[in-house]
Amino acid sequence: HRPAATVTLIGHSYGAVLLGLAAPALPAQVTGLLTVGGVGMAAGRVDELDTRATVWAAEAPDDWVRRIPSVRLLGLGHGIRPAAPAFGARPLPVDGVLGHDGYLVPGTGTLRAAALVTLGRDPYASGAGTVAR
Repeated sequence: HRPAATVTLIGHSYGAVLLGLAAPALPAQVTGLLTVGGVGMAAGRVDELDTRATVWAAEAPDDWVRRIPSVRLLGLGHGIRPAAPAFGARPLPVDGVLGHDGYLVPGTGTLRAAALVTLGRDPYASGAGTVAR
């Protein structure tokens, strides 16, 4: 009903893998893929996702997902975590985020940045917060 509308998809944890697998087949209306606490996107780098959407990632310093090996071999494994610098996703702020499930909690930098990305705005032009690596 709204062909001019844009869509941002958000994947938490294993939802990031689903975003990565779906990326090549997504319609042009999907302009953003946003992962929070992502275990991987079934790829080694953003350019392997075969998408025109901008890929964003957040990973809190105390998220247990950091302990999962970033492995993908012979089609098995999740690949490198989306928030790892080598992956090439645009980082999202994680200030105020606690643990694996605290990204979209009211008051966090990640929630504010996710809202701005969804609205088509750059979260760093608005001072959304700091990034942890």
